[in-house]
Amino acid sequence: MTTFRLPGGIRVDVVGESFYRKKIHDAIRAVGADVEVVASLVPDPANPYDPNAVKVVIAGHHVGHLSRDVAIIFGPVARRIIELGCDAQCVAMISGGGMPGVVLDLGTPEDCLGCLSAEGE
Repeated sequence: MTTFRLPGGIRVDVVGESFYRKKIHDAIRAVGADVEVVASLVPDPANPYDPNAVKVVIAGHHVGHLSRDVAIIFGPVARRIIELGCDAQCVAMISGGGMPGVVLDLGTPEDCLGCLSAEGE
């Protein structure tokens, strides 16, 4: 599987962490907390709650999703990831502490799509 590193520049909060608390702690044990890590963005069109859903996976652990609003805007990129069958990655940070959270460093959809188009041809 081809891996693409998506550009950064925009802070994007991951949602649903309360549902994935154990998985976040598993990811922290695997890669650490409060350090830059790599997150994979995995489109999930079969998601029964949101056909635009995009999973966030760190060290093999599903730690949350892009918010609905971000997932809609990110739609063309998600479709391109599916077309290429690739692993699209970005920089992320897992904050430790009582209520851990995940934040992504992700470029604009246009920049991400350009990265996938340029490198995927």
